Amino acid sequence: MTIREENIMYATRQTCRAAAKALVLGAFTVALTAVPAVATTAGTAQAARAGVFSCREVSAQLPDVFARSCDTTHWGPVSDFVIRDSNSGVSYFCRSGWAEGALWINGQNCRQLPA
Repeated sequence: MTIREENIMYATRQTCRAAAKALVLGAFTVALTAVPAVATTAGTAQAARAGVFSCREVSAQLPDVFARSCDTTHWGPVSDFVIRDSNSGVSYFCRSGWAEGALWINGQNCRQLPA
């Protein structure tokens, strides 16, 4: 394999990763804009103070943190909570967010906690 072919393969892999991230973030953005509107119409959308969520997949683009495969059954708005990456041990404190059970949690206004 030539260096040119290796560079093309590397660029293709990078492009695929970027496209996959964009699709995932786009889908979650749509979900986050639609679901809270439905929940707040019920009049019971008081944010629960949640504590610590331990999750297997965590993606932090501060001040936002998105996590999947979490150890919770909470569904709805949350406030003043911690998302902990169960693989790396890195934790983030978030002021507000939305949880959909063990599926995913999205935190806003987050900051990384010292180790």
